[in-house]
Order: sequence, then structure tokens, then C-alpha cells
Amino acid sequence: MTELTKELCLQALYGGLLLGGGGGGSIRLGLDALDEAFHHTDRLKLLKPGELSPDETIVNVSMVGAPSAKDICVTAEHWKTALHNFENFSGTKISGLTSCENGGVSTSNGWILSALTGIPLVDAPSNGRAHPTGMMGSMGLDQFPDYVTVQSACGGKGEKYVETVARGSLPAASHLIRQTAVASGGMCCVLRNPVSAQYAETHAAVGAIAQALEIGRGFLEHSGDVSGVLSFLADGYDAEAVCAGVTRSYMLRMGGGYDVGSLHVMTGQDDYELTFWNEYMTMEKNGERIGTFPDLLCTLDALTGLPLSSAEIQDGRNVVLLKIPRNRLILGMGMHRENLFREAEKVLGKELISYQKELFS
Repeated sequence: MTELTKELCLQALYGGLLLGGGGGGSIRLGLDALDEAFHHTDRLKLLKPGELSPDETIVNVSMVGAPSAKDICVTAEHWKTALHNFENFSGTKISGLTSCENGGVSTSNGWILSALTGIPLVDAPSNGRAHPTGMMGSMGLDQFPDYVTVQSACGGKGEKYVETVARGSLPAASHLIRQTAVASGGMCCVLRNPVSAQYAETHAAVGAIAQALEIGRGFLEHSGDVSGVLSFLADGYDAEAVCAGVTRSYMLRMGGGYDVGSLHVMTGQDDYELTFWNEYMTMEKNGERIGTFPDLLCTLDALTGLPLSSAEIQDGRNVVLLKIPRNRLILGMGMHRENLFREAEKVLGKELISYQKELFS
């Protein structure tokens, strides 16, 4: 067991910010969650899945929606309502909480509930990096047609306040939760996909929170030192600083509860393009593919070295394009499910599967 202090959780957030790969939510929301959690406690317990009995139940905690949405309202009361509805509807005794992914806010998923209830966190997120769809974060449960999920969501205020509880197939329930995010103003908090600790140990991204802690430590130790950040990431994670330049031709549209778009960076005669579906999905140099999700593709602020999300970047930003190969990440089973990448290919109009065939063999 690891006891997480507020300082360690801050460290994890900054590591999660990088592991968001352009998605994973806003660091501002992550800092809000940090403050709220430690308003109720001075320590959070983080377990390894093996510290639970094999048949004890772990529940996934996530925030679902489009990071660029302007009417987001997610509070401790929303989390408590989602938990109450999940427990009442499923009859499940929850022994551990785990995040769907790492990200600027995603790494904090479960912190508020753990602080309020004492239910421990488990270092077995569905994925070690951020990903766009709930199915990608389902730890391979999509391969079991008879699996019935329970998903509980809550978000919004006033006319946009909504609570949803769904029981059913993974695709149908996940779609309903995504539409709840749209109805609530763009983002909602979610509990879903109960699994045994034994299943999580073999299908989740075990140790990915520890990796976020390690990366965050490096960011904070090199605060304001961009070359130090880049050296730390190169030495520890084979990170490649692909280019540095100014963003242009930034395009973003919201559709179906997602952010979809692209941006370009010109350096000399070279044109670099990033496409995103919440997360950065492809990186190309003069039309030639040089990085493909789930490689970690990032835009770093050239002045601070901090990652910038696809939702907050605009034209005219001085950035460094960064790539960390997928084999230096801790990936959950959803990243090995070829069929889950087809929807992304359709949305982006870009091939992904043919560039990452080794994932699916």
C-alpha cells in the first residue's frame, strides 16, 4: 500500500497531464479535484490489485465528455450521487476504485470518492494513457458478449442537471453515458464496469499511476527548464522532440460528446500535422506518418515545457511536438482490441490499425 499525500497527488497530476496525450481533461479540473479531496482527508490509500482478494470488486471511475465544453459542472455532490445510484442499482460492494486512464484530470478520478468514503484507490487504471472511447477503457470486456455492465453518471446544473443509470451491453450503455455528457453541458462523472481484482490484475494497466508519479516528479524537479524536461523524458521514456515551432490552421469541432480536429506546425519547409479525437491520434511530417495512437503524441509549451491539451491549444502557440513510443507506456487490454480502433479511423479519416499491427497479434 502507498499513502498518497497532497504533494504526491500533485506530482501524479503533472505526470497524468503528459500521459493524457492531448486529452485526459484539464489540469485545472484536476487541481480542483485535488483540493476537494484533501479538504476531506490528509491521506489517500493506493493499493496494488494483488493486495485485494481475487474476487473483490473494483469499479472504474471516469469523467466523460468533450474537454472544450464551456458549461461543465462536476462537483463532489455529483460524485456522491453517481456512487449512490451505482451501489443501489447494482447491489455491488465496492472494494476499490480505479481510474479509466491517466490525464490532467483523469488521474484524479476516484480521489474525491475515496476521500469521502474511505474506499481505497487501486493502481490498475483501465489504460495508462488517455484514450477517446469508453470501449477502449473497458479492459477487454468487449470480447465477452454476455458481459453486462452497470454504469452510473451524473453532471450538469439547472436545466442541464441529469442522472443516468444504465445496465446492459457495453456498447449500448457506453453510448448512453456519452449522451448524458452531452445533455449535462459537456462533461459528467461516471462509475462503471465492475470487475474482480483478479481480472483487473491481468487486463488493466497495472502500475500506471506509479508511472504518472514518476513522470510528475521529473516535471516538478525541472519546473521552468524545458531542456531539462526534454532530457528527463528522453532518458527515461525514449521521448523524441520531433520539432519546435508555432501552431497554425487549428481546427476543432464538437460532435457526439467529443472534440475532433487538427493543427499544423511549420518548421522551415516542413509541415507537421497532428489530428485529434480528444487525444492526439496521428502525427505526420509532410504527409508521411511518424506517430500513431497509442504512441503518446504531445504538444508542450515551448516556454514552460508543460503539456497543452488539444482543447486549449490555439493558433500562434510556440510548442514542441513530442513523441513517446507506445512500448514505453503501460497499456490496458483495450489497446489490443483491433475492432475498437475502427471507429477512430472512421472519425478521423486516417488509418491507424495498419501502423500498429503488432498490438493486435
